[in-house]
Amino acid sequence: MLRFLGKRPDGRFRGEAGGDLRRRAEGVRLKHRVNGNSVKVYDKQGSVLRVETTVNDPRQFKVYRGTEADPGRKAWRPLRKGVADLHRRAAVSRASNDRYLAALAALAAAECPRTLAEATAPLCRPVTRGGRRYRALRPLHEPDTRLLRAVADGRWAVNGFRNGDIRRELFGADAADAKENRRRGGRVTRQLAMLRAHGLVRRVPKTRRWLLTDKGRGVTTLLSAAEHASADSLLVAAA
Repeated sequence: MLRFLGKRPDGRFRGEAGGDLRRRAEGVRLKHRVNGNSVKVYDKQGSVLRVETTVNDPRQFKVYRGTEADPGRKAWRPLRKGVADLHRRAAVSRASNDRYLAALAALAAAECPRTLAEATAPLCRPVTRGGRRYRALRPLHEPDTRLLRAVADGRWAVNGFRNGDIRRELFGADAADAKENRRRGGRVTRQLAMLRAHGLVRRVPKTRRWLLTDKGRGVTTLLSAAEHASADSLLVAAA
């Protein structure tokens, strides 16, 4: 629920979140709320599934813009309620809807008869992109698991992530030595290139930010479910 609206699902979240399910004459409505904003899914007459994002508190999101005093000095600033940022509000809402639908699709994929090995097999083979060969991923190996967990963090769901964001997730706070920071940054650059070659992330045009692709969201959702599954639940599913 928090990831759909760009929040991190951990102990540092201090806002309000909740949800409710209502059955009406025209169908079922499921609503998720985070800090005044919401994602709703409707079952219209049992035949049409509709997802809707409502933004009542736009300052929870960011838009790349200048200030009224200096329009040319652009930075990521809080989203405004006025029509000036309406295009960004539409983009945020559309992205939220897409993440919700992708999560539903991933859950449906998790219920298919394929094994986890079959679902992740394409990632476990080297790929070639632009004449360059990239190594296979090891989804259950700790370094690759940490990398996939870092890029799938809910904080990046709306505005994306940068090299420095992933660098700090993997290595901790920046080192005092600038040379060491460059070394870490170079390693993350190579890892992001590998994920892009496998189709899990994409570059946001004209920025240094990255976003998960639909394939990336599906894969990380499945791996997260497998990571937290107990031995008992796996044995029951295999029976």
